[in-house]
Amino acid sequence: MNAFSWMRHVRPDPVLSRPGKRWISFFGPILARILGAQNARIVVRPVPDGFTAHLHMPYRKRELQVHWQERAGCWQPDAAFGQMLNAARERLVDLILPSDLILTQTVKLPAAALSNLSEAIAYGLPSWSPFDTDEVYVKGDVDEVQAGQATVRLCYALKAKVDPLLARLDAIGLPADRLVLDFASTHSVTLSTPKVARLQKARRIDGALAIVAISLVLLLGSLRIMVLSQRYAEAETLLRAELVQFRQAETLQTAYAAFAAQHSAVSERRARNVGAYELLLALAEHLPDGALIQALDVERGRGQIELSGVDPDTALRALRLIPVFQSLKSEPARGPGSVTLSFGVKRKTP
Repeated sequence: MNAFSWMRHVRPDPVLSRPGKRWISFFGPILARILGAQNARIVVRPVPDGFTAHLHMPYRKRELQVHWQERAGCWQPDAAFGQMLNAARERLVDLILPSDLILTQTVKLPAAALSNLSEAIAYGLPSWSPFDTDEVYVKGDVDEVQAGQATVRLCYALKAKVDPLLARLDAIGLPADRLVLDFASTHSVTLSTPKVARLQKARRIDGALAIVAISLVLLLGSLRIMVLSQRYAEAETLLRAELVQFRQAETLQTAYAAFAAQHSAVSERRARNVGAYELLLALAEHLPDGALIQALDVERGRGQIELSGVDPDTALRALRLIPVFQSLKSEPARGPGSVTLSFGVKRKTP
């Protein structure tokens, strides 16, 4: 949705077009600065004798920098530390984790799992690593999607190693809001803090509010009062309608994400099951010539097959070549000249 789409319904008079351009040229850089300020952040790095903290702000030539000396128990310089604390109230604090705390791993996932990658990672992590999901901070990034499979690069750090760093930052009054696991590729984990929730909610509307506010200033400076009063009601109605559509789209997107996750889980379960058609094809391929299937029963992962025209040893050797057959063993024959075998059915997973 284009935030300026309603502006086409509020057109200035031709006489006012030149002043309007002057207003736009004046407020354009200001708008860029307002939106750029939302990207300001505080970056904290552990160093051998404490921490260093940088305040990164677009359009600012000199960045604020302070250093915490743990032995002396003080910030250097002290005056800059006060400014840093004030800035941290309205900006996210990123903790750049040392490389020796970061573990990386590449895993394969079904492409369907990318619809909810975080849930897929949480589900698969215990099988990929010796850790449970509550033992690590983890972030995944898709490197490649090919032939229905996605290659995902995981970066994770043990909470037992990271939490002491977080506690040290809390103790000095600069708690972290995000953990940067890989600075080069911006792998980061957002922590559940009240400030993060507040800033995320505020930043969703800050951009729209800034655009609406500056648009009103442009209109007040370039349009006649009568034109503004006549057209403003139309613009406000259209803007409200677009906001309603935007909220409806958000609701649909959330519902689709939940459906996609359920569909992915069902697809994975179906992929692990072995169907009757697949069993019959495997039997037709591996049974020797002359062997006939008299009966085949499969239920809940167990089955029994009765054959004729083949001896028991030959039948066992042939069925052992079928990957999905497990725990094959001979059973008492049901009739003369027949061979009865029982088996388990399970698809082998890598």
